[in-house]
Amino acid sequence: MLQHLPVLPLLIPLLAGILLLMPPIATTLRRQQWAGTLFALLQLGAAASLLWHVDQHGTLVYAMGGWQPPFGIILVADRMATLLSVLTAILLLCVQLFSSAGEDQQGKFLHPLLMFQALGIQGAFLTGDLFNLFVFFEVLLIASYALLIHGGGAQKTLANVH
Repeated sequence: MLQHLPVLPLLIPLLAGILLLMPPIATTLRRQQWAGTLFALLQLGAAASLLWHVDQHGTLVYAMGGWQPPFGIILVADRMATLLSVLTAILLLCVQLFSSAGEDQQGKFLHPLLMFQALGIQGAFLTGDLFNLFVFFEVLLIASYALLIHGGGAQKTLANVH
């Protein structure tokens, strides 16, 4: 299980973003708030355990699917990447809690978009090659653009798109 630890900070926000869009959770805003906070706490726990493991045992290199470079996705968890991963998880939890206090009532996609943005940030920190860094930046930017135009009416959307 510990050899798969570097992929958890990526899997948790990916699955969280998908689950937050599904009907049982997406039906009410209160469910999205609770589930988003729970997923943010899970993200923080995964990032903190990865930091602890890297601090105790050194750098972890994970080849997703067993594919080695240049064909596979390589994740590298060193001290700097895991510290940034923990910082991202802390900020995600803070944003999740702040938005649950009333800022998320303008639209229904804020919580899934936050998770997809966290996926892009975590992936950018943990990736081991430039191509996948570009891919994770794209995921991050798509979520950021969607968050920019999220919940503000037609005029805000028109101003942000142009």
